[in-house]
Amino acid sequence: MGVIGYEAFRFLHVVGAIVWLGSGIGLLMLNQQFIRARDHRGLLAVGRRTEALGTKLFAPASLVTVGAGVVMVATTDTLGFGDLWILIGFVGVVLSGVAQMAVAAPAYTRFQALVEEHGPESEDVHDAARALRLGNLLDIGVLLGVVWAMTAKPML
Repeated sequence: MGVIGYEAFRFLHVVGAIVWLGSGIGLLMLNQQFIRARDHRGLLAVGRRTEALGTKLFAPASLVTVGAGVVMVATTDTLGFGDLWILIGFVGVVLSGVAQMAVAAPAYTRFQALVEEHGPESEDVHDAARALRLGNLLDIGVLLGVVWAMTAKPML
């Protein structure tokens, strides 16, 4: 691949990461506002919209990020899939998915069920909202670690 092709994929890789991480941080901050205000109906509404964003924003951004990164590594002699910083990136992507599937998604399902069962003002609902925030914080923390690895390139 020529320099222009590599640069195009690098651009896509960076833009995908910005959209993926930036959207996640924005939603985390929005959720935090609802949690602090104990506005569980608002948090529930944001959660419903977030489910749709998963397929229309987060999944495409993550696929563009990973796909462009794989193309860059596969088409250049200076990068390798065994490079530590690239391995950190792959592990981080997997851990991000695990954080969402194993922590955030079940916490949101529990939150929804508790709102229906006890109403939005229940202390159990507030505890579930905080657990949801923890799952999202874990995901954002992992992704920030990946961004660090991509920029610091440890052991390059």
